Amino acid sequence: MVYITVRQSPIYHQMTLEEFLFQNFQAPAVVNTNMANTKTYEFERASEHFTSKLDVGSLICKLERYNQSVAYLREKDRHSLYDSFHIPKKSGGLRKIDAPLPELMDALRRLKTIFEEDFHALYHTAAFAYVKNRCTVDAVKRHQQNNSKWFGKLDLHNFFGSTTPEFVMSMLSMVYPFSEVVKVPQGRQELRTALELAFLDGVLPQGTPLSPLITNVMMIPIDFKLSKAFRNFHEQRFVYTRYADDFIISSKYDFDVHAVEELVVQTLKDFGAPFSINNTKTRYGSSSGRNWNLGVMLNKDNEITVGNKKKRQFQSMLYNYITDKKNGVEWNREDIQVMQGLHSYYRMVEKETIDAIVKHINEKMEVDVLRLIKDDLR
Repeated sequence: MVYITVRQSPIYHQMTLEEFLFQNFQAPAVVNTNMANTKTYEFERASEHFTSKLDVGSLICKLERYNQSVAYLREKDRHSLYDSFHIPKKSGGLRKIDAPLPELMDALRRLKTIFEEDFHALYHTAAFAYVKNRCTVDAVKRHQQNNSKWFGKLDLHNFFGSTTPEFVMSMLSMVYPFSEVVKVPQGRQELRTALELAFLDGVLPQGTPLSPLITNVMMIPIDFKLSKAFRNFHEQRFVYTRYADDFIISSKYDFDVHAVEELVVQTLKDFGAPFSINNTKTRYGSSSGRNWNLGVMLNKDNEITVGNKKKRQFQSMLYNYITDKKNGVEWNREDIQVMQGLHSYYRMVEKETIDAIVKHINEKMEVDVLRLIKDDLR
């Protein structure tokens, strides 16, 4: 099978499906690029309409020139090209981050540009992580539009750390136009060579500009199959979204989360995925219960919220910040930046409520807290 993904646009109403797809694919500037939604089509193979108009040779030449320009990097010890460190996970433990040093960072950014501008690499519309003009709130809105009341949250175990070059190549061979490039022996070799620098110790590292794009492109066939399967699963309409390694599946009605989990596990097996579901992190509940939704949630009235607990914590943070400041205790810059970031994010989710909290703090403490934060960060 081959999967062709395009940006959604109302422009091409009078065209045949293939004409629409090819125009949309080849001329993204014509499409309304402010729209973050995409549409993925599944074919048994790319038709002659596509293959005759696609300049595979040009794409291979792009990869060949890129590979020649970064050949010297492949001769270096790969670990010497990274700054590796650990950051704490919210769930406990540490997450390893491998941040490329400048010369490798530049090389990976150039390959990312080739994939985006020449291969028109996109993502399935169910994917919300690492996508411009998309965030967790947009993912939750997809479930809100369905009036979903019950949610299952599934987590992929070691998503980046299990993703191998072999698996990426096998998935790209199903995603147009990578699918056409790898049909040519030189094209397959050039693509594989180009991807070498994107891996560290045989897996995708977290911390590079290319890893997120690779995961979203390689997951297109899996996202497509799961989205299609969940549209009418057990005679219910489900909504499926993915945020990196987190799957959210929701419905208006109570459902068997283990059956959902089994479908996801089987789909991953069908594609030969090297990762699977972390059963210990599977969660299930209603919108009136715990927060299942990636830092924001739907309440019982189907409204998007960050949750009362987080709002209370944010209000206490503002109060403590002002109290300490009045007592001559200065906060460090990093903590103030966190507070400013929470304000921006929470306000994006619940503008009126967050504005009311800030107004209450200002009146009670006789200050302008946002002005104080801004002044401290100058």
